[in-house]
Amino acid sequence: MSALVRKGTAPGRHVYDVIVVGGQLGGVLATALFARRGLQVLHVPHDGLSEPYTHGDAKLPFAPFFLPPLKAVAAFDETLHELGLTTAVARALHAVPLQLLEQDRWFELSHDEKRRGPELARVFGADAEGFDELMRKAQAAGDASDSFFQAHPDLPPEGLFGRWKFKRQLARFPGLGLDTPLPSDALVRKLATFIGSVENPGTLSRARTLGRALAGPAIFQGGREGLWQVIADRARELGADVLASDEAVERLVLEGGTTGVRLTKNDTIYRAGFVVAATDLDVLTRLVPEKLRKAAAKVLPTVAAQKALLTLNLVLPERALPRGLGALALVDAPGLEGGALLLQVGPATKPDDRVMTVQVIAPLALRSGGEPAIRALISQVHAALARVMPFTRPHLTLESTPWIDAVHVVAGRAEVAPLFQLPPRAWLGAAGLTTSSPWKHVLLAGRQVLPGLGFEGEVLAAQRAVKMVESSLKKNDPLKTRKPA
Repeated sequence: MSALVRKGTAPGRHVYDVIVVGGQLGGVLATALFARRGLQVLHVPHDGLSEPYTHGDAKLPFAPFFLPPLKAVAAFDETLHELGLTTAVARALHAVPLQLLEQDRWFELSHDEKRRGPELARVFGADAEGFDELMRKAQAAGDASDSFFQAHPDLPPEGLFGRWKFKRQLARFPGLGLDTPLPSDALVRKLATFIGSVENPGTLSRARTLGRALAGPAIFQGGREGLWQVIADRARELGADVLASDEAVERLVLEGGTTGVRLTKNDTIYRAGFVVAATDLDVLTRLVPEKLRKAAAKVLPTVAAQKALLTLNLVLPERALPRGLGALALVDAPGLEGGALLLQVGPATKPDDRVMTVQVIAPLALRSGGEPAIRALISQVHAALARVMPFTRPHLTLESTPWIDAVHVVAGRAEVAPLFQLPPRAWLGAAGLTTSSPWKHVLLAGRQVLPGLGFEGEVLAAQRAVKMVESSLKKNDPLKTRKPA
């Protein structure tokens, strides 16, 4: 986890070029890019997802988090280069093999050829070469769409002309229709649901997310929240006002030709040419004046969620972990929805302890049953873990889940990891909302824009929002706050 909780910056002015709301990664990336390009920007985390949650003395992650190789996500690599963060982020990344844990066999997909061959031979015997070739084809299926994304398409397309232009672009990239070759019942194929944010991943999202994961997963020091802080610190260095993680918006101001926000701890209205939202649309809608909320009603069903990924954090001594368990594993769990658990092991507050972060698919309706219903599912998770690590549970010193123990989740401010249901005709099976929102001068840069692409989708949504704001401000600055060149 991040060693320090950094103090937020107070607003330094009353009028900004852009205000960013929300704790998703797309928002802080957009903030840093705005600041890098000379815009005055205020960032309000709002939803509590920008730093670890606290349970007792422990600071715990909201979910497992890993990244593909930087070069495998060109959009992120470009953004880091522009922000001057390539070296800092690369140093905090640690490549790890993905382990597959089944009751009768454990093995890892190492990227070291000297380790990979003998490991697969031990598990698959004469079939090792065939399994290895299957993994290579899965990576190739992910690579097949590289040229499409390197062309920087406007995804999702905006407007009639944008959709026409986009359809013409698609014809130039036949690799977009290539699905992963992994069998439907393969354990590793189930990883796609955990990487993306959709319940029904399409061909492109499944092939691309799995291919990227198999190319070489890497753990970021401090997890998702650690990466957020690194980018936020850079945004502050570039002149952005990034508020503390507990700062929230009381309401959006969208009346009388004014776009802006009023904070919960401050009666001042901060105005801006644009508000960029990096929080889910249902969360944003609650901040909009009631008479303007109807505009969102038609959009919300296109990114509805009936399921989510529930996180369970288990703190235990390092010596109590099963021998050979690495930092990242996919666990076979036939009795649970989705048939798998995603497991990540990271540092804890005490140097001799570790946090085992487990994620499982769960219906959101489970929340209505309160803590007893959630605890019942957690018991099933423990039973699934016991199949592969039967002697671990007695050593636990803390058990925690954001669904019960994170204040902001209990307060209903934000859902940690919803699984969105995209309509069958969603763009490429990966795109949900467009960057434009139901309200003028409010843009979206959150995970609902390109949910099927997971982390890469958040980066692309941030880049698109920045592009749209810059283009509009150059044409017409509604607040006349442009700085001289």
